[in-house]
Amino acid sequence: MPEILDFTEVLEFKKAIDEKYGLYVHFHDACGGQYFSFDETKDGVQQYAKEYFSVKNLLPVFAEDGLSFTLERIEIC
Repeated sequence: MPEILDFTEVLEFKKAIDEKYGLYVHFHDACGGQYFSFDETKDGVQQYAKEYFSVKNLLPVFAEDGLSFTLERIEIC
């Protein structure tokens, strides 16, 4: 099930990506859920996103093109 972030968490992630990679992160929030997208990608961005969200027990699930992703909760037993 996709995870929902509050806007403060979204802004923190957008700032982190901008500072580290100079990329703008689009945030899409609709009744169908939330997802993030990039206009382009750079080496290391996907891995950084995985590490960034892992501390919140979240996993970015990227589309095949690597330009968009949703977040899913990591179940810890």
